[in-house]
Parts: sequence; C-alpha cells; structure tokens
Amino acid sequence: MAEPFVEVRKTHKPGDPGQICYEVYDGDTGGSLGHFADASQAQKRADSMNRMTSCETGKRLDNPTDEAEVE
Repeated sequence: MAEPFVEVRKTHKPGDPGQICYEVYDGDTGGSLGHFADASQAQKRADSMNRMTSCETGKRLDNPTDEAEVE
C-alpha cells in the first residue's frame, strides 16, 4: 500500500473555471487542502504537510508526481 502524500495539482479555481490555480491535494484522504494562485505558495504548503506527516509516521513519503494536472 502506498504511503499518504500531499501534492500540488494545477487545476481551475473553484467557482471560476476560466482561472488557473494550484491545489494542494491530500492523496490519503482524497481531499483538497487549499487553492493558491501561486505555485510556489502551494508547493511550500505541500512540503510542510509532507514533512509533518513524515515526522509523525517516521517514514519517508513517496511523491508520485512533480506536477499533476487535473481536468
């Protein structure tokens, strides 16, 4: 079984399909942890969540993709 991970996905802003944003996505729960206009802000949040989970579980998390895209 894969370890839980948090990744950044390029997607459309909720409520405004014409605007692109970056979603911090929790692969364990399948839920969104927030949307950001800037990819670097989203990546900082994802990295923070992954570090926290790694510390709590004592396991290194596998990130399946660098830049996942959602349609």
